[in-house]
Amino acid sequence: MRIDEADPRARTGVSGSLDAALDELSAAANQGADPSAADRIALAERVVRDALSELQTTQVALTEALVASQDRQSAVEALARINLRGTATDDTLSLLLDRALALTASRQILFLEGGEVAMVRGDGADTREHATLVRESLAAASEDGIQTAVSGEWVTGLLDPEGESDQRIAFFRDPGRPFSTIDIPLIEAITSTIGVMLAFRELHRHEFERAAVEREHHLASVLAQSVISTEPPAASGVDIYARTVPAAVTGGDFYVFGRSAGAIWFAVGDVAGKGLPAAMLMTRAVAACRLAFVDRPGDSVVEVFQRIETELFDHLDEVGVFITLAVGSVDETSGEVALVNAGHSPLLRVGEGVDTVSAGVPPLGIIRGRVPRVWTSVLGPGDALVIGSDGLAEQVDPDGRQFGYDRFAGVCADASQQRSADFGDAVFDAVRKFARGAAASDDATLLVVRRRGAAE
Repeated sequence: MRIDEADPRARTGVSGSLDAALDELSAAANQGADPSAADRIALAERVVRDALSELQTTQVALTEALVASQDRQSAVEALARINLRGTATDDTLSLLLDRALALTASRQILFLEGGEVAMVRGDGADTREHATLVRESLAAASEDGIQTAVSGEWVTGLLDPEGESDQRIAFFRDPGRPFSTIDIPLIEAITSTIGVMLAFRELHRHEFERAAVEREHHLASVLAQSVISTEPPAASGVDIYARTVPAAVTGGDFYVFGRSAGAIWFAVGDVAGKGLPAAMLMTRAVAACRLAFVDRPGDSVVEVFQRIETELFDHLDEVGVFITLAVGSVDETSGEVALVNAGHSPLLRVGEGVDTVSAGVPPLGIIRGRVPRVWTSVLGPGDALVIGSDGLAEQVDPDGRQFGYDRFAGVCADASQQRSADFGDAVFDAVRKFARGAAASDDATLLVVRRRGAAE
Protein backbone atom coordinates (compact mmCIF):
# COMPACT_ATOMS: atom_id res chain seq x y z
CA MET A 1 0.00 0.00 0.00
CA ARG A 2 1.12 3.56 -0.70
CA ILE A 3 0.61 6.62 1.46
CA ASP A 4 -0.76 9.38 -0.70
CA GLU A 5 1.15 12.55 0.22
CA ALA A 6 -1.80 14.59 -1.02
CA ASP A 7 -4.10 12.89 1.51
CA PRO A 8 -5.06 15.33 4.31
CA ARG A 9 -4.24 12.60 6.77
CA ALA A 10 -0.62 12.60 5.67
CA ARG A 11 1.96 13.71 8.34
CA THR A 12 5.52 14.91 8.21
CA GLY A 13 8.45 13.22 9.91
CA VAL A 14 8.51 9.89 11.75
CA SER A 15 5.29 10.44 13.70
CA GLY A 16 3.46 11.49 10.51
CA SER A 17 4.59 8.34 8.68
CA LEU A 18 3.53 6.15 11.59
CA ASP A 19 0.09 7.80 11.70
CA ALA A 20 -0.41 7.24 7.98
CA ALA A 21 0.73 3.63 8.20
CA LEU A 22 -1.66 2.97 11.07
CA ASP A 23 -4.54 4.51 9.12
CA GLU A 24 -3.81 2.15 6.17
CA LEU A 25 -3.52 -0.80 8.56
CA SER A 26 -6.85 0.04 10.15
CA ALA A 27 -8.52 0.33 6.73
CA ALA A 28 -7.16 -3.06 5.70
CA ALA A 29 -8.44 -4.64 8.90
CA ASN A 30 -11.94 -3.35 8.13
CA GLN A 31 -12.02 -4.71 4.55
CA GLY A 32 -13.04 -8.28 5.27
CA ALA A 33 -10.04 -9.67 7.04
CA ASP A 34 -10.29 -12.60 9.43
CA PRO A 35 -12.01 -11.40 12.68
CA SER A 36 -9.27 -12.72 14.95
CA ALA A 37 -6.60 -11.14 12.78
CA ALA A 38 -8.56 -7.90 12.82
CA ASP A 39 -8.62 -7.95 16.62
CA ARG A 40 -4.89 -8.45 16.75
CA ILE A 41 -4.38 -5.67 14.24
CA ALA A 42 -6.61 -3.35 16.28
CA LEU A 43 -4.72 -4.15 19.48
CA ALA A 44 -1.41 -3.54 17.78
CA GLU A 45 -2.80 -0.28 16.44
CA ARG A 46 -3.76 0.89 19.92
CA VAL A 47 -0.32 -0.03 21.34
CA VAL A 48 1.46 1.79 18.57
CA ARG A 49 -0.82 4.83 18.88
CA ASP A 50 -0.19 4.98 22.67
CA ALA A 51 3.54 4.76 22.12
CA LEU A 52 3.28 7.44 19.45
CA SER A 53 1.34 9.72 21.80
CA GLU A 54 3.98 9.26 24.50
CA LEU A 55 6.69 10.00 21.98
CA GLN A 56 4.97 13.22 20.93
CA THR A 57 4.59 14.27 24.58
CA THR A 58 8.28 13.60 25.17
CA GLN A 59 9.17 15.58 22.07
CA VAL A 60 7.19 18.58 23.31
CA ALA A 61 8.85 18.31 26.74
CA LEU A 62 12.31 18.12 25.16
CA THR A 63 11.56 21.15 22.99
CA GLU A 64 10.45 23.14 26.03
CA ALA A 65 13.55 22.02 27.95
CA LEU A 66 15.76 23.04 25.04
CA VAL A 67 14.17 26.49 24.91
CA ALA A 68 14.57 26.85 28.70
CA SER A 69 18.20 25.72 28.45
CA GLN A 70 18.90 28.29 25.76
CA ASP A 71 17.27 31.00 27.85
CA ARG A 72 19.32 29.93 30.86
CA GLN A 73 22.52 29.93 28.82
CA SER A 74 21.77 33.46 27.65
CA ALA A 75 21.17 34.52 31.24
CA VAL A 76 24.44 32.91 32.35
CA GLU A 77 26.30 34.74 29.58
CA ALA A 78 24.69 38.00 30.71
CA LEU A 79 25.75 37.24 34.28
CA ALA A 80 29.30 36.58 33.15
CA ARG A 81 29.44 39.89 31.26
CA ILE A 82 28.99 41.90 34.46
CA ASN A 83 32.31 43.61 35.19
CA LEU A 84 33.63 42.31 38.50
CA ARG A 85 37.15 43.66 38.09
CA GLY A 86 36.43 47.04 39.59
CA THR A 87 35.25 47.92 43.06
CA ALA A 88 32.11 45.91 43.82
CA THR A 89 29.40 48.31 44.93
CA ASP A 90 25.88 47.70 46.20
CA ASP A 91 24.66 48.53 42.69
CA THR A 92 26.80 45.74 41.27
CA LEU A 93 25.46 43.30 43.84
CA SER A 94 21.90 44.42 43.11
CA LEU A 95 22.45 43.84 39.40
CA LEU A 96 23.81 40.35 40.05
CA LEU A 97 20.84 39.47 42.23
CA ASP A 98 18.40 40.72 39.55
CA ARG A 99 20.09 38.47 36.99
CA ALA A 100 20.04 35.56 39.44
CA LEU A 101 16.33 36.15 40.07
CA ALA A 102 15.53 35.72 36.38
CA LEU A 103 18.03 32.95 35.89
CA THR A 104 16.58 30.72 38.61
CA ALA A 105 12.92 31.64 38.04
CA SER A 106 12.74 32.62 41.71
CA ARG A 107 10.01 34.72 43.29
CA GLN A 108 12.35 36.28 45.84
CA ILE A 109 16.07 36.39 46.65
CA LEU A 110 17.42 37.41 50.04
CA PHE A 111 20.99 38.53 50.68
CA LEU A 112 21.85 38.08 54.39
CA GLU A 113 24.86 39.28 56.39
CA GLY A 114 25.31 37.87 59.87
CA GLY A 115 21.81 36.41 59.72
CA GLU A 116 20.19 39.78 58.96
CA VAL A 117 18.55 40.70 55.64
CA ALA A 118 20.76 43.21 53.83
CA MET A 119 19.07 43.18 50.40
CA VAL A 120 15.84 41.84 48.86
CA ARG A 121 15.15 41.32 45.17
CA GLY A 122 11.88 40.26 43.61
CA ASP A 123 8.59 40.02 45.52
CA GLY A 124 9.02 41.77 48.86
CA ALA A 125 6.22 39.87 50.56
CA ASP A 126 7.02 37.26 53.21
CA THR A 127 10.55 38.64 53.67
CA ARG A 128 10.45 38.34 57.45
CA GLU A 129 9.07 34.80 57.34
CA HIS A 130 11.62 33.76 54.73
CA ALA A 131 14.51 35.21 56.78
CA THR A 132 13.30 33.30 59.83
CA LEU A 133 13.21 30.06 57.82
CA VAL A 134 16.79 30.60 56.67
CA ARG A 135 18.09 31.40 60.17
CA GLU A 136 16.39 28.35 61.65
CA SER A 137 17.78 26.16 58.90
CA LEU A 138 21.32 27.47 59.38
CA ALA A 139 21.14 26.99 63.13
CA ALA A 140 20.31 23.32 62.60
CA ALA A 141 22.69 22.75 59.70
CA SER A 142 25.73 20.54 60.21
CA GLU A 143 27.79 22.01 57.36
CA ASP A 144 28.04 25.02 55.11
CA GLY A 145 27.43 25.17 51.39
CA ILE A 146 24.23 24.73 49.37
CA GLN A 147 21.23 23.74 51.51
CA THR A 148 17.75 22.90 50.24
CA ALA A 149 14.49 22.94 52.19
CA VAL A 150 12.59 19.66 52.49
CA SER A 151 9.82 21.15 50.38
CA GLY A 152 12.36 22.21 47.78
CA GLU A 153 10.75 25.64 47.55
CA TRP A 154 13.84 27.49 48.81
CA VAL A 155 17.60 27.06 48.64
CA THR A 156 20.42 28.84 50.52
CA GLY A 157 24.10 29.17 49.66
CA LEU A 158 27.20 30.37 51.56
CA LEU A 159 28.84 33.17 49.56
CA ASP A 160 32.40 33.61 50.91
CA PRO A 161 33.48 30.78 53.24
CA GLU A 162 36.67 32.64 54.21
CA GLY A 163 35.05 36.04 54.67
CA GLU A 164 34.98 37.93 57.94
CA SER A 165 31.17 37.92 58.11
CA ASP A 166 28.64 35.18 57.42
CA GLN A 167 27.08 36.10 54.07
CA ARG A 168 24.27 34.01 52.57
CA ILE A 169 21.98 34.11 49.58
CA ALA A 170 18.53 32.46 49.66
CA PHE A 171 16.31 31.67 46.66
CA PHE A 172 12.52 31.25 47.05
CA ARG A 173 9.94 29.96 44.58
CA ASP A 174 6.16 29.87 44.68
CA PRO A 175 4.53 26.85 46.37
CA GLY A 176 4.19 23.97 43.94
CA ARG A 177 7.28 25.00 41.92
CA PRO A 178 10.13 23.42 43.88
CA PHE A 179 13.79 23.56 42.95
CA SER A 180 15.16 20.33 41.51
CA THR A 181 18.57 18.74 41.32
CA ILE A 182 18.91 20.29 37.87
CA ASP A 183 18.79 23.75 39.45
CA ILE A 184 21.53 23.10 42.03
CA PRO A 185 24.58 23.42 39.69
CA LEU A 186 23.20 26.71 38.42
CA ILE A 187 22.64 28.00 41.96
CA GLU A 188 26.16 26.90 42.91
CA ALA A 189 27.55 28.85 39.92
CA ILE A 190 25.60 31.97 40.88
CA THR A 191 26.63 31.67 44.52
CA SER A 192 30.28 31.26 43.52
CA THR A 193 30.14 34.29 41.21
CA ILE A 194 28.64 36.56 43.86
CA GLY A 195 31.01 35.11 46.48
CA VAL A 196 34.04 36.02 44.35
CA MET A 197 32.71 39.55 43.94
CA LEU A 198 32.23 39.94 47.68
CA ALA A 199 35.69 38.50 48.37
CA PHE A 200 37.23 41.08 46.04
CA ARG A 201 35.21 43.82 47.73
CA GLU A 202 36.49 42.74 51.14
CA LEU A 203 40.05 42.54 49.82
CA HIS A 204 39.76 46.04 48.38
CA ARG A 205 38.45 47.33 51.72
CA HIS A 206 41.39 45.75 53.56
CA GLU A 207 43.86 47.23 51.07
CA PHE A 208 42.28 50.66 51.44
CA GLU A 209 42.44 50.44 55.23
CA ARG A 210 46.03 49.18 55.12
CA ALA A 211 47.04 52.08 52.86
CA ALA A 212 45.39 54.53 55.25
CA VAL A 213 47.26 53.01 58.20
CA GLU A 214 50.53 53.16 56.28
CA ARG A 215 49.96 56.84 55.51
CA GLU A 216 49.27 57.52 59.19
CA HIS A 217 52.37 55.56 60.22
CA HIS A 218 54.47 57.45 57.70
CA LEU A 219 53.23 60.80 59.01
CA ALA A 220 53.79 59.72 62.61
CA SER A 221 57.27 58.48 61.73
CA VAL A 222 58.20 61.75 60.04
CA LEU A 223 56.93 63.71 63.03
CA ALA A 224 58.82 61.45 65.42
CA GLN A 225 62.05 61.85 63.47
CA SER A 226 61.64 65.62 63.49
CA VAL A 227 62.22 65.78 67.27
CA ILE A 228 65.92 65.01 66.76
CA SER A 229 68.07 68.12 66.55
CA THR A 230 69.25 68.69 63.02
CA GLU A 231 72.38 70.63 63.95
CA PRO A 232 74.72 70.26 66.96
CA PRO A 233 75.22 73.39 69.04
CA ALA A 234 78.10 75.74 68.18
CA ALA A 235 81.02 75.42 70.59
CA SER A 236 84.21 77.42 71.09
CA GLY A 237 86.73 74.66 71.83
CA VAL A 238 85.25 71.51 70.28
CA ASP A 239 83.74 70.42 66.99
CA ILE A 240 80.64 68.22 67.10
CA TYR A 241 79.29 65.95 64.37
CA ALA A 242 75.94 64.16 64.70
CA ARG A 243 74.02 62.09 62.18
CA THR A 244 71.39 59.36 62.30
CA VAL A 245 70.16 57.23 59.41
CA PRO A 246 67.02 55.16 60.18
CA ALA A 247 66.78 51.68 58.71
CA ALA A 248 63.12 52.41 57.84
CA VAL A 249 61.24 55.71 57.55
CA THR A 250 62.19 56.28 61.15
CA GLY A 251 63.74 54.31 63.96
CA GLY A 252 64.74 54.20 67.58
CA ASP A 253 68.17 55.87 67.48
CA PHE A 254 68.46 59.44 68.73
CA TYR A 255 70.84 62.14 69.90
CA VAL A 256 70.11 65.18 72.08
CA PHE A 257 72.11 68.27 73.04
CA GLY A 258 71.96 70.85 75.81
CA ARG A 259 74.17 73.62 77.21
CA SER A 260 74.98 74.52 80.81
CA ALA A 261 77.64 76.78 82.39
CA GLY A 262 80.33 76.47 79.73
CA ALA A 263 79.66 72.80 79.06
CA ILE A 264 77.81 71.01 76.29
CA TRP A 265 75.57 68.14 77.34
CA PHE A 266 74.89 65.27 74.97
CA ALA A 267 73.05 61.97 74.90
CA VAL A 268 73.02 59.20 72.33
CA GLY A 269 70.52 56.38 72.66
CA ASP A 270 69.10 53.33 70.92
CA VAL A 271 65.58 52.08 71.66
CA ALA A 272 65.28 48.31 71.30
CA GLY A 273 63.31 47.49 68.15
CA LYS A 274 62.63 49.29 64.89
CA GLY A 275 59.92 51.21 63.11
CA LEU A 276 57.10 53.26 64.54
CA PRO A 277 56.91 51.66 68.04
CA ALA A 278 60.62 52.36 68.60
CA ALA A 279 60.17 55.86 67.20
CA MET A 280 57.36 56.61 69.65
CA LEU A 281 59.57 55.59 72.58
CA MET A 282 62.41 57.54 71.06
CA THR A 283 60.39 60.78 71.15
CA ARG A 284 59.66 60.21 74.84
CA ALA A 285 63.35 59.57 75.56
CA VAL A 286 64.37 62.73 73.69
CA ALA A 287 61.90 64.76 75.77
CA ALA A 288 63.25 63.21 79.00
CA CYS A 289 66.83 64.06 78.03
CA ARG A 290 65.98 67.63 77.14
CA LEU A 291 64.18 68.05 80.44
CA ALA A 292 67.18 66.64 82.32
CA PHE A 293 69.52 69.03 80.48
CA VAL A 294 67.70 72.12 81.75
CA ASP A 295 70.36 74.44 83.19
CA ARG A 296 71.12 73.47 86.80
CA PRO A 297 74.64 74.69 87.68
CA GLY A 298 76.64 72.13 89.58
CA ASP A 299 74.60 69.09 88.58
CA SER A 300 76.72 66.00 88.02
CA VAL A 301 76.34 63.58 85.12
CA VAL A 302 75.01 61.02 87.61
CA GLU A 303 72.20 63.37 88.68
CA VAL A 304 71.31 64.07 85.05
CA PHE A 305 71.29 60.37 84.24
CA GLN A 306 69.09 59.60 87.24
CA ARG A 307 66.56 62.25 86.19
CA ILE A 308 66.35 60.60 82.77
CA GLU A 309 65.94 57.16 84.35
CA THR A 310 63.21 58.39 86.72
CA GLU A 311 61.28 59.85 83.81
CA LEU A 312 61.48 56.74 81.62
CA PHE A 313 61.80 53.62 83.76
CA ASP A 314 58.15 52.93 84.62
CA HIS A 315 57.07 53.29 81.01
CA LEU A 316 59.89 51.10 79.70
CA ASP A 317 59.13 48.47 82.33
CA GLU A 318 55.45 48.49 81.42
CA VAL A 319 56.03 47.90 77.71
CA GLY A 320 58.99 45.56 78.25
CA VAL A 321 61.52 47.60 76.25
CA PHE A 322 64.97 48.94 77.14
CA ILE A 323 67.12 51.80 75.87
CA THR A 324 70.89 51.84 75.64
CA LEU A 325 72.10 55.33 76.47
CA ALA A 326 75.33 57.30 76.69
CA VAL A 327 74.91 60.64 78.44
CA GLY A 328 77.62 63.11 79.34
CA SER A 329 79.08 66.59 79.13
CA VAL A 330 82.22 68.15 77.67
CA ASP A 331 83.82 71.35 78.92
CA GLU A 332 84.36 73.65 75.94
CA THR A 333 87.55 75.13 77.38
CA SER A 334 89.39 72.28 79.06
CA GLY A 335 88.10 69.36 76.98
CA GLU A 336 87.17 67.49 80.17
CA VAL A 337 84.51 64.81 79.59
CA ALA A 338 82.27 63.09 82.16
CA LEU A 339 80.08 60.31 80.85
CA VAL A 340 77.71 57.52 81.95
CA ASN A 341 77.41 54.58 79.60
CA ALA A 342 74.20 52.59 80.11
CA GLY A 343 74.91 49.57 77.93
CA HIS A 344 75.65 51.52 74.75
CA SER A 345 78.21 50.61 72.10
CA PRO A 346 80.38 51.27 70.22
CA LEU A 347 81.79 54.05 72.38
CA LEU A 348 85.45 55.00 71.87
CA ARG A 349 88.04 57.56 72.90
CA VAL A 350 90.34 58.19 69.93
CA GLY A 351 93.69 59.89 70.52
CA GLU A 352 97.14 58.39 70.35
CA GLY A 353 95.30 55.08 70.45
CA VAL A 354 91.72 53.84 70.54
CA ASP A 355 90.16 53.02 73.90
CA THR A 356 86.76 51.47 74.46
CA VAL A 357 84.46 53.05 77.02
CA SER A 358 82.75 50.16 78.76
CA ALA A 359 79.25 50.24 80.19
CA GLY A 360 78.99 51.53 83.75
CA VAL A 361 75.34 50.55 84.29
CA PRO A 362 72.75 48.32 82.50
CA PRO A 363 70.49 49.85 79.82
CA LEU A 364 67.54 51.92 80.98
CA GLY A 365 64.53 49.78 81.80
CA ILE A 366 66.51 46.76 83.06
CA ILE A 367 67.28 47.55 86.75
CA ARG A 368 66.09 50.65 88.54
CA GLY A 369 68.25 52.78 90.82
CA ARG A 370 71.73 51.42 90.11
CA VAL A 371 74.34 54.09 90.84
CA PRO A 372 76.28 54.36 87.58
CA ARG A 373 80.06 54.34 87.25
CA VAL A 374 81.23 57.58 85.67
CA TRP A 375 83.91 57.59 82.99
CA THR A 376 86.04 60.72 82.85
CA SER A 377 88.77 61.86 80.51
CA VAL A 378 90.37 65.00 79.13
CA LEU A 379 90.44 65.34 75.37
CA GLY A 380 93.74 66.69 74.14
CA PRO A 381 94.04 68.70 70.92
CA GLY A 382 92.76 66.54 68.06
CA ASP A 383 91.40 63.84 70.37
CA ALA A 384 87.82 62.68 69.82
CA LEU A 385 85.01 60.96 71.66
CA VAL A 386 83.09 58.69 69.28
CA ILE A 387 79.65 57.31 70.10
CA GLY A 388 78.11 55.10 67.45
CA SER A 389 75.22 52.63 67.34
CA ASP A 390 75.13 48.95 66.56
CA GLY A 391 73.63 49.69 63.12
CA LEU A 392 77.13 50.74 62.04
CA ALA A 393 79.24 48.00 63.59
CA GLU A 394 76.74 45.24 62.78
CA GLN A 395 76.03 46.21 59.18
CA VAL A 396 76.34 43.16 56.92
CA ASP A 397 77.55 42.83 53.34
CA PRO A 398 75.83 40.72 50.63
CA ASP A 399 77.72 37.65 51.88
CA GLY A 400 76.37 38.06 55.40
CA ARG A 401 79.64 39.22 57.00
CA GLN A 402 79.49 41.99 59.62
CA PHE A 403 81.42 45.23 59.47
CA GLY A 404 82.43 44.48 63.06
CA TYR A 405 83.54 46.47 66.09
CA ASP A 406 87.26 46.00 65.36
CA ARG A 407 86.87 47.37 61.83
CA PHE A 408 84.82 50.25 63.23
CA ALA A 409 87.63 51.10 65.68
CA GLY A 410 90.18 50.90 62.86
CA VAL A 411 88.21 53.31 60.65
CA CYS A 412 87.96 55.74 63.57
CA ALA A 413 91.70 55.55 64.17
CA ASP A 414 92.41 56.29 60.50
CA ALA A 415 90.03 59.30 60.56
CA SER A 416 91.27 60.71 63.87
CA GLN A 417 93.26 63.60 62.37
CA GLN A 418 90.33 64.92 60.37
CA ARG A 419 87.82 67.53 61.41
CA SER A 420 84.69 66.18 63.11
CA ALA A 421 82.53 66.50 59.98
CA ASP A 422 85.10 64.72 57.82
CA PHE A 423 85.65 62.17 60.59
CA GLY A 424 81.92 61.29 60.70
CA ASP A 425 81.52 61.19 56.93
CA ALA A 426 84.54 58.88 56.65
CA VAL A 427 82.92 56.38 59.03
CA PHE A 428 79.61 56.35 57.16
CA ASP A 429 81.41 56.05 53.81
CA ALA A 430 83.42 53.07 55.05
CA VAL A 431 80.29 51.28 56.25
CA ARG A 432 78.46 52.05 53.00
CA LYS A 433 81.29 50.69 50.84
CA PHE A 434 81.47 47.56 52.97
CA ALA A 435 77.71 46.94 52.64
CA ARG A 436 77.92 47.00 48.81
CA GLY A 437 74.22 47.71 48.45
CA ALA A 438 72.98 45.38 51.19
CA ALA A 439 69.98 46.70 53.13
CA ALA A 440 70.63 48.41 56.45
CA SER A 441 70.40 45.90 59.27
CA ASP A 442 69.53 48.54 61.88
CA ASP A 443 69.40 52.28 62.47
CA ALA A 444 72.84 53.89 62.22
CA THR A 445 73.84 56.85 64.42
CA LEU A 446 77.16 58.56 65.04
CA LEU A 447 78.22 61.38 67.37
CA VAL A 448 81.79 62.70 67.23
CA VAL A 449 83.03 65.26 69.78
CA ARG A 450 86.56 66.35 68.78
CA ARG A 451 88.70 68.89 70.58
CA ARG A 452 90.26 71.39 68.23
CA GLY A 453 93.99 71.42 67.70
CA ALA A 454 96.23 74.32 68.58
CA ALA A 455 96.28 75.67 65.02
CA GLU A 456 92.56 75.42 64.48
